[in-house]
Amino acid sequence: MKKITNLFALLLLSAALSATFTACDDDNEPENGDQPEINNTNDPAANDQTATTKFTDAQIEAANTAKDATYLSDDEKLVIFYINLSRIDGKAFAEAYLSDLKGSNNSYEKSLLTDLAEVKDRKLVLPNENLCKAAKAHANDLNKSNIFQHNSSDGTDPFTRIAKYYKGGAMAENIQAGPKDPFKIVRQLLIDNGTSSLGHRKNILNQTYVRIGVAIGPHPQYGSCCVQDFSDAKGD
Repeated sequence: MKKITNLFALLLLSAALSATFTACDDDNEPENGDQPEINNTNDPAANDQTATTKFTDAQIEAANTAKDATYLSDDEKLVIFYINLSRIDGKAFAEAYLSDLKGSNNSYEKSLLTDLAEVKDRKLVLPNENLCKAAKAHANDLNKSNIFQHNSSDGTDPFTRIAKYYKGGAMAENIQAGPKDPFKIVRQLLIDNGTSSLGHRKNILNQTYVRIGVAIGPHPQYGSCCVQDFSDAKGD
């Protein structure tokens, strides 16, 4: 797997981290596709009318695990919401949000639809405040240092950094840059375009990871970045 060694100007990048913390590259964020209509409220997920076309009220409520997490922004809550919807029923998620990918000749888009068709009733991810602090610390560092990598600007590796906040067992990290819309963030990482390992996608759908921290923040070169830190529940 190719390690990120520099920043690629004018491209939308994303990187995922496997359990061994190997970074991946991702280019070519798709610009088209079904987009949910979101309004900012105390419960932003309740405004997503797209979800109601394929998911039951009970499923939508179940996916909204971050609803009461006061330490998260509405957009960060929605990132978790969309991740959970994809884990509850991948086929329904694809039908509701990714209908534009049907018939695509892009191998990553085709494989995503195949993978999602096999996803059903997977464990949901719950927000964890300490993991969110870890994600926020890295997002702030990416912005302040104008870097895009998993290692902190001082050279600290992701495992060491995350463990300062949450001492879980299995851990993983996704970082994404470019679109700051919550759905576009999740879509970009699920498609994982150009990432041969599909590390972002695997992290999002991996049942081992049942805790998550999310931080969306500014980035001087790419406009916005998102950090997702995943873990099992051993650090609770």
